[in-house]
Amino acid sequence: MSSRPIHRLRTALVVGVCTLGLAAVPAATSVADPPPATPGGPWGEGNLSGLHSYEQLWSTLRQIDSSAKGSFDVSPAPRQSNTGRDIPVVTIGDGATNVMFIANQHGDEFVVSEGMVSLIRTLANGSRSSEEIRESLTVTIVPRVNVDGFDADVTDTAGRTTPWRQNYDPSCTVAPCDPFYAIGRGYDMNRYHSYSESALDHPYLPGLDNLNPVPESVAMRLLWDERQPELVVDFHHQGTYVDDDGRMITGSIMWPNADEEAERLGLGDTWTETIEDSQRAVAVMLNSVESKGYANITRYPSTTTPGIARNAYGLLGSASVLFEMRGGIGQKSGGYIAKTAETTGFALLESVADGSWLTTDLAPVRNIRERGDFVEAPERQHG
Repeated sequence: MSSRPIHRLRTALVVGVCTLGLAAVPAATSVADPPPATPGGPWGEGNLSGLHSYEQLWSTLRQIDSSAKGSFDVSPAPRQSNTGRDIPVVTIGDGATNVMFIANQHGDEFVVSEGMVSLIRTLANGSRSSEEIRESLTVTIVPRVNVDGFDADVTDTAGRTTPWRQNYDPSCTVAPCDPFYAIGRGYDMNRYHSYSESALDHPYLPGLDNLNPVPESVAMRLLWDERQPELVVDFHHQGTYVDDDGRMITGSIMWPNADEEAERLGLGDTWTETIEDSQRAVAVMLNSVESKGYANITRYPSTTTPGIARNAYGLLGSASVLFEMRGGIGQKSGGYIAKTAETTGFALLESVADGSWLTTDLAPVRNIRERGDFVEAPERQHG
């Protein structure tokens, strides 16, 4: 397939101070009259049973490597976490087109990591579909970026233990701290992806520097620099929401929307093309689960913060997608969420491999519904 050139930006400057916000968690929710949800559960809070621990994740990836078909590599990311842990990076295939999937940037959004492990296992098997993907693409998958926030044996200054959203960097204990920093705990790494010419650039300081304080975000940008992916997909979790019919929303999806920063940087038609390619990738993913009873996907009401992975890699020239899956759930529903991540990811890779993603009809994107109302777990409803 023909490939769009990936451009490199010269400088980046974000004007103003960004206020701390949690994109995957609603700022305020009324609990007086929670909308009904179908199904009505199950619910769960931080249940790690059945999930790969840090050690188990590395072990499983090496086991897959030992029997993998075709080109397959498991290696550490270019930077370690603040506790000295290696971040696992899986590279599958040796095709000319690069695609990059990352997941679990927020430590408490972990079911998508399991979906990536399943996708890795599928891509390494002997099926003709997987073989064709390996021949056409080089696929980079980081199944768990935030290895510390998931299960490191650490506590923040308030005595709380993982899993939590941020990385581990309790360096600031008294305000003011950096933007998107939780006092005494660490950074929201999904706000610290550099989109300037340097992976080390701090996205919220003027001018070019080497002051980015988040090693995991720097590691992902260094991978981007190395691989120059045509497409980046970032898998997350959100809370539980319902649509107008009361049906539970299992995921929400979005493309780059940092329009103001793109205009300031003078990206012009390049930015327009990036958005359209990103939307075509979204359309492929939506089509792949349209008939699946376990999937109900809406548009994610995202912010325009340029340092978010979805926006940063879009500003750098890659088509870019954010996929927020339902989180805070029990194991059965978690299996459906992991399956959705695997199914949409595999369908997208097939489409990029044969080039059909760039001609996919945008009707699913034009018709996508807005995300509905937030639903509290039953034990939290009514005070």
